[in-house]
Amino acid sequence: MDKMLRAEIIATVRQTVAEVMEGADEVWLSPDEFCKTFGMFTLEWLRRNGELLPREKVRIVLEDGTVKESRSWAYPKHKINRLIREGRLREIRTQ
Repeated sequence: MDKMLRAEIIATVRQTVAEVMEGADEVWLSPDEFCKTFGMFTLEWLRRNGELLPREKVRIVLEDGTVKESRSWAYPKHKINRLIREGRLREIRTQ
């Protein structure tokens, strides 16, 4: 096996693992759980800058068309862990 083929196989395996972890196996953290998992972030930081991270709220559309939304955000653990590992969260710029 030459070096190029080996590198391609490794890259493909890494990408596949990331897709699995960030797909069906993704773990969604509450703000408290997020701060415990990623100690460099605080609840105050999330309150002020949380929109700079990937996050979701649950929205439900009722039969009458009204939209209800969860109170707090949920943060994808595996995706954020990958962003940290890749160094993409070392320097976050606000607008």
